[in-house]
Amino acid sequence: MSADPGSYWERAGAIGYGEAMFGSRAVEQHVNRRLWNIAVEIGRQLGLDPSARVLDLGCGDGAFANAVLARNFVAVDGFDMAEAAIRRAQAHAPGPHVHFAACDLTRLDFADLPHYDGAFLIGFLHHVKAATPTILQALHRITGRVVVLEPNGSHLLRKLLELTPAYRAAGEDSFRHLQLEKIFAEAGYRRVMWRRLNLFPNFTPQPLFRLLRLVEPAIEATPGLRALCTVDMYGFQTSDQLGPAER
Repeated sequence: MSADPGSYWERAGAIGYGEAMFGSRAVEQHVNRRLWNIAVEIGRQLGLDPSARVLDLGCGDGAFANAVLARNFVAVDGFDMAEAAIRRAQAHAPGPHVHFAACDLTRLDFADLPHYDGAFLIGFLHHVKAATPTILQALHRITGRVVVLEPNGSHLLRKLLELTPAYRAAGEDSFRHLQLEKIFAEAGYRRVMWRRLNLFPNFTPQPLFRLLRLVEPAIEATPGLRALCTVDMYGFQTSDQLGPAER
């Protein structure tokens, strides 16, 4: 397997990220549908309403933008470096209010972009870890609300998996919770919500998935057990977007 993340994501874009990244269709549907809906819920809590124009940065094959964002917001722009993924996204776009473009997101000139009411960064930043501070500082100039989904970088199994050839090929290098919050704070954002969710690594076998699905809500709701969860989800805002009670 190639160690070049660009090649990995081009292949994934050609066949679809769900097919490339999950060992089971049932796990994929549970994880993606649930977390994508929670991402929109967080956006609503940040103040994004149906009239919002939103950015999907690191949109991959457009599945989230086309299936979820397009139903909830008046305009959606998605950007990703994988040209095969963008072609797939464009082919499945549900209407003219959804647009996609391929570009190197570590070199994207944010000054050329319009202002957005909010941005969604779904499983993107840990693939561009070294460039994350620069990207967020630039993002600050075009939007004051950001919804983030990232792997739980404090999860021991996750960090061990990142040493395997498959994870290294995809460029996986997850953030620890406080590390990511610090980078956002330095870019001018304040964290206003944080949730640790999801028990299922992408390769979870179906029998184990069916068993753990029954206890997932209880584990997520129990402070001492949340460390077992694989995903961190956040809502960030700039100070000018906060209400008086939040400042």
